Amino acid sequence: MRSDLPRSILSITAAFMLTGALFAQTFQWEAKTSMPAPRWGASTFVINGKAYVLCGRSGATDHTQMWQYDPVENSWTPKASLPAQGRRLATAFSANGHGFIGCGITGSSTYLSDLWKYDPVADSWTQAASFPPGPRYNTWQFVLNGIAYVGGGNSGGASGPFHNDAYQYNPITNTWSTGYAIPDQGRHGAIGFAMNGRGYVVCGRENSLQFVQDFWCFDPQSNTWNALQSFAGSGRSSPLVFTYYNDVVVGCGRDGSINYYDAYIYEPTTNSWATIPDYPGATAMAGTSFSIGNRSFGGLGWDLATDLSHSDLWELVKPDQTAISEANAADVIHVHPNPADGMGFRIVAENPGSVNATLISSDGRVVRSWSFNGMSAVPQHEITPGAYILQWRQNGSVGTIKVIMQ
Repeated sequence: MRSDLPRSILSITAAFMLTGALFAQTFQWEAKTSMPAPRWGASTFVINGKAYVLCGRSGATDHTQMWQYDPVENSWTPKASLPAQGRRLATAFSANGHGFIGCGITGSSTYLSDLWKYDPVADSWTQAASFPPGPRYNTWQFVLNGIAYVGGGNSGGASGPFHNDAYQYNPITNTWSTGYAIPDQGRHGAIGFAMNGRGYVVCGRENSLQFVQDFWCFDPQSNTWNALQSFAGSGRSSPLVFTYYNDVVVGCGRDGSINYYDAYIYEPTTNSWATIPDYPGATAMAGTSFSIGNRSFGGLGWDLATDLSHSDLWELVKPDQTAISEANAADVIHVHPNPADGMGFRIVAENPGSVNATLISSDGRVVRSWSFNGMSAVPQHEITPGAYILQWRQNGSVGTIKVIMQ
């Protein structure tokens, strides 16, 4: 159950005093409908507001089945199975309105390089161009501007070899090209994601056989990687990773024989980490994680000690922001751009009617309080760079939105 914490300036002020991410102490995990079948090493992509979870392993079987999760209905629907070998720890992403899955491992030591494309309208699969360097599993991947970036991974056993090369896939032309490798050792079990026009890769196990805390950011404009503040938890592979608004959450995973349950949130504007409540599920090592809009989910996974696969699913929620996801779609308030540039930002209401707005700084100070209809511009000269909370109320709906001024 969500708590009934008040949406008051006092609670926002207290939350801002935390080092790193905003509202860290008010996060909580909410149980959702479990997937109908337990899996670990499953793959996930998101298309048109739905998550597709497919393949993965339970017991001694690598599966081909796929399930679609609807976050509005909190329900699962079976979809067309992959018409290829069952697999786990595969490469998956969505681009150009389609889902893709490839590579992975099946059985004890059969490594794959094929790539398959899913059409959600036809609920059907077609084969695409295989991964050019050959078979591997446990790669990292993210999508920027419609291009998939895939790298790293393992093409052997527990000692590798682990790879450090990277490739780019164009779904329009169905072609691969050489990409830009992370300037470090080869790694597998690292997780990639895209946020605010950049790609990120965190954690994994390197050629040195160390489980690492590295955190890297890729800039597609300069095609360069930059090291960020290392992950705050212990080094690990196969964690849950998902974006939460303009932050990122990393938790769970494994280090050798240890299953982790801790979780942390990263604030890009301060390049810092803060703790959030531990993951409450069974075990989410090699589980699945995804974000749909501003909603974030994680679950499934494998318990190393018992060799059991799990099917539970959890949503990370913050009571202060619950109203945003639950408000009628016509009442949603948008901030553009966010993060904001040197020109400031605009607040746009999709529904007619007066909006009462309050902008609160990181120290709890009310920067501005006003009402508007339709659209309101906040010029750059009125606020200094930093993180803010926009509280709004319209037509009986209320909400808070984090706004970043760069």
